[in-house]
Amino acid sequence: MLVMEPRWIEISRPCLPEGVPVPMQQHPTYGAACATLGSSLRYFEMRNHAGRLLGAAQVLERPVPLLGRAALLSRGPVWAELVPPSVRRDGLLSLLKRLKQDHRIVAATPEPCEGADPLAGSGWLKAVTPCHLARLDLSADVAAMRARQHGKWRNRLVRAEGAGLEVCQTPMSENPGHWLLMKEADQACARRYRRLPPAFTAAWVQQGGKKSARLFTAQKDGEPVAAMLFLLHGTSATYHVGWSGPEGRRVGAHNLLLWGAQNWLAARGMRQLDLDLIDTRNTPGIARFKLGSGADVVALGATRLSAPGTRFFAPRSRKVESRASIGQEARP
Repeated sequence: MLVMEPRWIEISRPCLPEGVPVPMQQHPTYGAACATLGSSLRYFEMRNHAGRLLGAAQVLERPVPLLGRAALLSRGPVWAELVPPSVRRDGLLSLLKRLKQDHRIVAATPEPCEGADPLAGSGWLKAVTPCHLARLDLSADVAAMRARQHGKWRNRLVRAEGAGLEVCQTPMSENPGHWLLMKEADQACARRYRRLPPAFTAAWVQQGGKKSARLFTAQKDGEPVAAMLFLLHGTSATYHVGWSGPEGRRVGAHNLLLWGAQNWLAARGMRQLDLDLIDTRNTPGIARFKLGSGADVVALGATRLSAPGTRFFAPRSRKVESRASIGQEARP
């Protein structure tokens, strides 16, 4: 009997494999929040001949003036456990091929597959080189998590623990004018880094409910000196925004807040905490803070693009990747 190969089916509502971490960009709350800000959504799933869910993907759509519709597949698809790497790579390529049929522009930033970029050598134009994020494993016990911290980071944590700070944690407000978002906006402007707008945070809480975001605040003499906000999605969480005033920086309040958040999240069944991208060039201090907490460095795939004109550059991109791969294999 002929067995059909698994293929992507478009569905009307998101459906995710059970028991696997879900990146923020693939969680339904992220899609719903983006929809309130003007994006359209499409959902896809892949099942085997027995009906078992193998993978799922959430795709954002936006019109681009003069070019047409654009599709973005960010950190997807989400695959079920034990799905072979070959199925994951072929499945990603088949989904992108399908998206190209009705979009002038398709962009994708995939999760690594066995530690490698699943689109390497595919001919898709590399628009942005691979980036890295910091991730904390929350499955270990408290002693093990503390032992992973770098010495200087842990020393600052000890200092903050003895600085007389009061730490509180609460659900995040839906108000886009929340004091933390306003202070972080000023901070981003002063330090010249990019960020999601406050309206996204408000939309996330509106769509996901009060349990979808947790605010940790350090106070001294009743006044906030630092704060960190975390978004919760499935068994994972993501550090979203933070702020620290002069006193908070002086006593290492963010060390205390992150440590408290780790333990709070782990106690509630979270398996991992993403601390966002590592940018050693533009924000070396923030990069050192993330890595000093004991976080692992996780490589993401390059952002690849299909758009009018990119087919002329794709062959060159494939040759460059091929030469790079040969060079890596030749190293002792």
